Amino acid sequence: MTYAEYQEYMRNFFEQYYQKLSQEEIPLTLPLGEEEKEMWSDDADPDDEWKKWKLVPAMISDEEIRELEKEIGARLPLSLKAFLTVTHHCFDNPIGRNSAAKHFQGVRDAWNPALVRCGYLPFAWDEEGCFIRCIRLEKMPEEERCGIYQIDHEVLFDFDQDTVTPEKIDQRMKFVSENLLTYLDEILHDRDCDSLRKASQKAVLRVLKEECGLQNYEELSDKIDDDQEFDKIITALKPVQKQYSISDDDLEEMLWAAEYYF
Repeated sequence: MTYAEYQEYMRNFFEQYYQKLSQEEIPLTLPLGEEEKEMWSDDADPDDEWKKWKLVPAMISDEEIRELEKEIGARLPLSLKAFLTVTHHCFDNPIGRNSAAKHFQGVRDAWNPALVRCGYLPFAWDEEGCFIRCIRLEKMPEEERCGIYQIDHEVLFDFDQDTVTPEKIDQRMKFVSENLLTYLDEILHDRDCDSLRKASQKAVLRVLKEECGLQNYEELSDKIDDDQEFDKIITALKPVQKQYSISDDDLEEMLWAAEYYF
């Protein structure tokens, strides 16, 4: 794709994603001050701390992009350049903010020098802020082959940032999507890993309540400690496990973490 085609794709994505989130008021409402006045929606009350924001056409120069590339130590793929220069917005992760007052905030929040040195360009976090999302640069300039990967940020504490090898980083990376365009398309249509995780949690919770008769996490915890009762729960969850391709280990981990979404 040409740069102009990437820009058109990004423009359409942001407009469609904004429209999607407009169905829910909270995701488009933030405590915006005077420095973000350009981002206030036309009907925002200036006396309210929380204001709905709007998309604003970006005015970012090539010089600013060169400064960003120097700052992060990597050349931006055309797709990511278009992602950062078409529209100012305040989308949270897994998109990452890029407002009129704080350009490239999402990329700067995700940046990690060790990942860049090992061939991964961080650009956002997952929805819960546990995993750094990166573009793998190995196949550049064939951007359609530059996959999106993620790594648990806590894993990076196990490495010496100056000496960790690409092989070590590769081993801890998890594949997310084929490229930046498919990544955004999956988010738009709720096929991304964050949306699927939430859907699987909701399905597990439904089974626990409706089929297993559990009302709270304390009841679940008691049954988990009983091998026979635990086996019954696992059996009841088999259809959900199959539907969402959940491994046995991940399913067990979801049960122990169920107190956070029960």
